[in-house]
Amino acid sequence: MASHKFSMEKILGWRFDLEDEARLQLSNLQDKWNRENLQLQSLIQENIKVKNDNLKNTQIQTLRYNDYYKMVIDEKIVQQKNQMDSTQAQINKAQEQLLDAHKNRRAMEKLKEKELTAAEETMKRLEQMQLDEFATMNYKQRAL
Repeated sequence: MASHKFSMEKILGWRFDLEDEARLQLSNLQDKWNRENLQLQSLIQENIKVKNDNLKNTQIQTLRYNDYYKMVIDEKIVQQKNQMDSTQAQINKAQEQLLDAHKNRRAMEKLKEKELTAAEETMKRLEQMQLDEFATMNYKQRAL
């Protein structure tokens, strides 16, 4: 039955491509989120360092500068968390797209399996008809 070709093979291939693209997009977004998380952790560490430096300093000018710097870092932390939330929303959307692409591909594969099964059954019926015809011809020849 190797000669049978799925009638919608190009569509199945296209669905495979869509699934691969969705998987790649999800992977890229997860990498982006991981990079953003590392940047956030770096900002948090910097914030802790500034707080500790403030405890050691007694000069008013340095304390003011460190306080301003800490406010800037706090703002960057908030911005980074917002960026990570946005990226997480994109990841969730990409996961849904990947799930849909996977479902669509599986549906096409099931259609392919059904078509192959139907083709095999048709081939078996044709073979059985040929065997019946040979048997009938053989019986007629013996009867003569």
